[in-house]
Amino acid sequence: MLKNTLLLFIILIFSGCAERGYKLTTQANTHTFTAESSVDIGNTSVQTKNELRKMQEALKKERKKKQKRKVRQKKKELEAQNTITEIKAREKALKAKKLAKKETFARGKIRQEEQRQETIRLQREKELEKKRIALEKAEEAAQKAKMIEEQNIQASQHLKEKELAALKAANKASEAKVLAAKIAKEKQEQEVKRAKDLENEKLRKAKAAIEAKKILAEQKALETKRALATKKAQELKNTEALRKAQIEENKVREEEKLAKSKRLKAQKERAQQLKKAKQVKTNVAATEPLKFQLINKIYHKFGSSEVHGHVIYLDPSGQETRLAGSKVYLLPVSATLNNWYENYYLKNKNNPSTNSTVANYLNSTYLNLEKNFEFYGVAEGSYYVIIESKYPSYIARNKKVYIAKRIKVGKYKKIMAVFSKKL
Repeated sequence: MLKNTLLLFIILIFSGCAERGYKLTTQANTHTFTAESSVDIGNTSVQTKNELRKMQEALKKERKKKQKRKVRQKKKELEAQNTITEIKAREKALKAKKLAKKETFARGKIRQEEQRQETIRLQREKELEKKRIALEKAEEAAQKAKMIEEQNIQASQHLKEKELAALKAANKASEAKVLAAKIAKEKQEQEVKRAKDLENEKLRKAKAAIEAKKILAEQKALETKRALATKKAQELKNTEALRKAQIEENKVREEEKLAKSKRLKAQKERAQQLKKAKQVKTNVAATEPLKFQLINKIYHKFGSSEVHGHVIYLDPSGQETRLAGSKVYLLPVSATLNNWYENYYLKNKNNPSTNSTVANYLNSTYLNLEKNFEFYGVAEGSYYVIIESKYPSYIARNKKVYIAKRIKVGKYKKIMAVFSKKL
């Protein structure tokens, strides 16, 4: 109900032009603009053709204003849409920037940790290398000391054996016996010492083996750490590559989205054009058809007023066009016509229960070459002026298009009107 009320409110928008002597009327549902004026029939200062021309210009200006308002409204809607898109893009860019910042910070932390771990690893490797070299040097020194000791012992024994041989040769049996005992004791001590040295050597070698094993284990641990660090660095590189790939993918998606948006926009425009074309056809089918019948001559009234008019038809592109079979009827106001005008014509709909409405007219005429019409001898009263034409074949076949206007005719008046309808 509210919607219908608003539509009816929009339908009849009057903008008075008192200083020019005519008023403009807009019928939104029927896409019709009308300019109307009334002057005394004896007023020779007002030329009918000039007045009709002025009203034609006024209607053109009014249509242009309406078109500009539509364009401005559409521009505002597009600007609002673009603003929303820009805000979303900025938010997305800001989010991506924050994410990149976090990733950069995380990568910096990881690099710092890697550098610290690498420094520790290098220091540890140096220490292990020093230990290994010291161990090798100690081993070498021990071998040399042992060799010298063995050589000294052998030289001592050799010397004593020579001395024993000399004593034996000198027949000094007692001294030889003492020396032999002394040599035997020294040999026994040397054997004990050698056994102890051998045991110590085994312990030292075991200890060295344990130390070497420990160094090897630490080296393996360091190698494992290095492998993990390398893997982490590779993962970081892969993450960076993945991020770059995602950025590229997002760019491609944005381009695809833009292309899709353009494609959808083009489809939407085509759909709107088709909708408009369908709407035109719907409008064609919606208007309640009329069946005109001439009123019986008994009811004819002859008065002292005139009705003049000019009719403009515009095709869907806004270009002026001429329709075939354009006939103009002058009809007295009646309950039937009031019902048709208010409930069907202005609302642009039909009554499916009936085929057509009977419209009794007083007079009729055709549009001349200049698309003008006149009625003379019109009596004082209220009338309907109804123009009936045929739709172009590319819009609808065998369908009628109507322009209707209720007018009030005073005594000794000249009514002038211009009708402009967009198909």
